[in-house]
Amino acid sequence: MISLVFLLSPKRTMVPITPPTPTRKRPPSITWLFFQKPSDPKASHIRCSACPALIAYGGTTTGIIGHLKNRHFEIYQQLEKRMKMDDSVEVEESDASDVLARSFATGLIPFRFSENPEFRKFVKIVSNGRITMPNGRKIKNSIHKQAVNHLEMISKKVQNVRKFTILTDGYTNLKRDFHFYVLHIAFVNEYFEREILFCSIRTVPKGDAISIGSAICTMLAEIGLKISDCTAFATDAGSPLVSLAKNHQIERVHCSCHFFDLIIKDFAKVKSIQKIQEKAQEFARYLAKHREDKKRLKTMSMENGIEEPVPLPLPETRWAGIYSILKNFLAHYATLKELSTLQRFILKPEQIELMEHTVELLKPLHDAIMQLERDSSFASEVLPTIQWVKNKISNPTTTTTLSGKMKQIFDSRTKIMYNNRRLLCSCLLDHRFAYNLDILASWEWELAENYLKLYDKTEITTHTPPPTIPRDDTLDNFFLSSAGKKQIDDLKTDLTSYKALMGSNRPSTSSPLTFWASNQNNFPFLAPIASELLSTPASAATCERTFSRCSDFLRQPKRNRASVETLNSLLTVSEMARSQRQTSNVFDSDDDEVTEEEETEFSVWREESEEIPAEIPQETESEESNQAQIPPEFEEEGGESG
Repeated sequence: MISLVFLLSPKRTMVPITPPTPTRKRPPSITWLFFQKPSDPKASHIRCSACPALIAYGGTTTGIIGHLKNRHFEIYQQLEKRMKMDDSVEVEESDASDVLARSFATGLIPFRFSENPEFRKFVKIVSNGRITMPNGRKIKNSIHKQAVNHLEMISKKVQNVRKFTILTDGYTNLKRDFHFYVLHIAFVNEYFEREILFCSIRTVPKGDAISIGSAICTMLAEIGLKISDCTAFATDAGSPLVSLAKNHQIERVHCSCHFFDLIIKDFAKVKSIQKIQEKAQEFARYLAKHREDKKRLKTMSMENGIEEPVPLPLPETRWAGIYSILKNFLAHYATLKELSTLQRFILKPEQIELMEHTVELLKPLHDAIMQLERDSSFASEVLPTIQWVKNKISNPTTTTTLSGKMKQIFDSRTKIMYNNRRLLCSCLLDHRFAYNLDILASWEWELAENYLKLYDKTEITTHTPPPTIPRDDTLDNFFLSSAGKKQIDDLKTDLTSYKALMGSNRPSTSSPLTFWASNQNNFPFLAPIASELLSTPASAATCERTFSRCSDFLRQPKRNRASVETLNSLLTVSEMARSQRQTSNVFDSDDDEVTEEEETEFSVWREESEEIPAEIPQETESEESNQAQIPPEFEEEGGESG
């Protein structure tokens, strides 16, 4: 409804004036987020950026969008998510006070800085007096409000979710006796799209199973979920988390990145490896403290075409950190020998040879971690990745005692992963790997089929064709009467059809969820199980990325005065803002590398700290909750197949 503005004319007559209708800028088409818009508006065709196809254009994007939906549906889904996120960001940024408060949370700025006279004067100048700077209390209240709003938004998104995976991990600062745990949940929605949502962060009095369980139940209750609806945990092998999953009788998938990192750490205990690792770390610590030498090294290396980062100290928790530091040391070694101030870091030829061989052996493990730490990974990819790494380390370019040691450590660690029931079944329901004998033996695929029965909650249905009345007792009428018997649709029927499809015409889609989205009606018993199992990612790396930001709060001594509630809200809003920034461009890499400056700052901070890192308990084969024992009916067959 248009309001009328009346102005009093000089003759005191009322003149109605209609204000101009505000024009809203038309949002850009989803098409041009992926395709290159032709400079000629009369162009008749446009070439697809993902395939060689030429698509009819003629000034309209209808055909292009249809091509995306039919040929590149995954890309189309990503583009839609990006458009929705862009719209939501515009709405959020309309409230300047909330954006300002978020900057205090993400920038680690004390609330009282908002009352700084120079800062308030600066805001007044740049805004021409239109903005009134809120005080510290209002900033704090806004952060609390946004944390609550975040929980309400998550509650709406998960109100119909009944089966989900919990991703959780903890951070412990022994020096300050501070523990907190983060909660993400993963589930597959009705469109067979997986969502991984950051829920909340909570401090806990101590890092035992009871305290962690209480915190997780509280965080779930805040968004309307119950731990009894959780079907799996994706965590590292810490004893409290293992006990928590076991006590609640919930399956647990060992974070694959942490699993491969444990193999690397076991291998790093070899004395010869320890010596060359210490040499590289000593060099990294020197560069962290001598920035001029680091700058010269980097400049000279770049002139020689070397683009790898210079070696810098890495935290002990960094996955595959030893591989990165050795690889970067070797990349810059030729430049190192040219600088007079770095002569003491020159190694013997046999040490360089050992370092090169170590990098070769560790590379497959590092590549596996890089692949599985992505949020788009699936638990179904863990066993195929293990097999790929095994093939790599079993056939090194040079067979040595060291390569034999790596194979021994790898084989001893991987046994428990092949006993994980959820990993076996997930792999079976991933069309890329199902029934592939290069990944699992025949008896293992049969074992996975048997385990699927434990996940089947669908009622068996029967349907009977219309009865036929035979005219006489002839052979033809006997055949007709046989066709009228009941046909049972159950899990076994689905598995038979699924196995036949995998053997005759295996689909080429890159995502298992895309396969099940288009085949859920063809396999009505397998599809709900696939929806449950494929909700679990291959790792809990999303939790680790949360800690890489949130630990910054704990380095600030002044945060000691913050209450638990305030700290929870600060951490929640900080992670919420990061998630929004990351999702705003779906084509950004998941890689979460830390800059050289941040690494240097961390290394200096760590040396000055008296904190003792807590040992991560190793996973043992005695964990009954994580093993998949072979049923009696499979024991004989498994023994025969070796």
